[in-house]
Amino acid sequence: MRILNSLQNKHLFFILLFFGCTSLFSQKIVCGPVQGNTSDSSATFWLLTKKNSSLSIKTPSSSFIHSSEIKEDTFVNSSFKKFRAYTVTIFFNKHQKKQLPFSFVVDKNTFNHSILLSSKNDSSFFFGSCAYIGKGFSKIYRPWNKTKIFNTIAKDDRSKYMIWMGDNVYLILNHDLKNSFQIYKRYLGVRKQRNMNFLLSSRKQHYATWDDHDFGPNNCDGTFKNAHLTSSAFKSFWPNPKPVQEKGIHYTFTKGDVTFLMTDGRTFKRTNDTILLGRKQLGWIKKELIESTSTFKVIVMGNQLINKGYHESYYDFKRERAELISFINNHKIPGVLFFSGDRHHSEINVETHQNFYPIYDITCSALSSPRRLHLKRKEKNKQISTRIKNSFIVKHNYGLFRVINNNGEKSAEIKFLNKYGKTIYSYSISEKSLGY
Repeated sequence: MRILNSLQNKHLFFILLFFGCTSLFSQKIVCGPVQGNTSDSSATFWLLTKKNSSLSIKTPSSSFIHSSEIKEDTFVNSSFKKFRAYTVTIFFNKHQKKQLPFSFVVDKNTFNHSILLSSKNDSSFFFGSCAYIGKGFSKIYRPWNKTKIFNTIAKDDRSKYMIWMGDNVYLILNHDLKNSFQIYKRYLGVRKQRNMNFLLSSRKQHYATWDDHDFGPNNCDGTFKNAHLTSSAFKSFWPNPKPVQEKGIHYTFTKGDVTFLMTDGRTFKRTNDTILLGRKQLGWIKKELIESTSTFKVIVMGNQLINKGYHESYYDFKRERAELISFINNHKIPGVLFFSGDRHHSEINVETHQNFYPIYDITCSALSSPRRLHLKRKEKNKQISTRIKNSFIVKHNYGLFRVINNNGEKSAEIKFLNKYGKTIYSYSISEKSLGY
């Protein structure tokens, strides 16, 4: 019996040693790799490693990959004792493959990976906003985190894209927003959270814009004095396409039959001057809408476009709002949809116009942020003529958008899904109803 126990103990020792070593090696990469902007010729990743590690890229001899570029985040390296952060861009030749294998080499440890590529038929995407994760000081606001939804999205294979529509991190006014160190510390804390990390490293492509809480204080505008610090952090942590202009974070990209315009509703916002997007960004949106040949053009905004009863609605900027809608109408641009977040509930609003197709605003929130249920009950009971019946969702949820092609007749299918990936609400908008 003693001999048997001894053998069992030895086996247990080696099992624990094996898993301990595996865990040790896996921890060389603390977060990521997060796949971001991916085109026909390159893919960009962000990842976080241990402080004393080195990083290189290894490719198979027969690979289509021909070069790579590694940029270290010097602020993380100089300011944090435990971590190093990198943005890695991998360049490749044209090919017909769906995935390109390669490896991250961290010190002497090799982590096999692959570039998840887009195809012409990829016209579905997940979307959501308001991803509150309390770490350290911010746990005073909410001591517990509800993050199962990130694990669910990571495992959901109905799309390979995730669109983050703002409030992706919550920066606390008198704690995080005072300097770069605190801003970066909050980002790092959120990125290391297990379920968030699982989603970010799930080999989906991630694209993000921001809203007030990742830009500055609640409901702030572009006059926030430390906007240059939050802008620098946002650009460092999200491997997005290059912004259109040096100031601001707005950019565009196309996947399948959908063109995305990821707008910046904070940098150029001037509340007293009733400006939200600003002249340059509004001009850029007009140009992209005219040039796009996609069936659907999705304009992603932090603010709601339609709901009149809320203090941060685009209705607060009537002249600019009217100019954008008139431009779509006058130039007969089909297939435009607006997506928004911020509200800590989901809903679909539609606004009818004379001689103009209906304008839809699809709001999806919150992924994990607190929901003040007494206020949501009050909101639900409001008589809002533009809200589509039964579309008001209070539960934590995320969205799924799909282009359905039925014998050449296309439609946009929108679903709100709960933390288990089950459909709460579904709605369809035909291509014909968004045209002339």
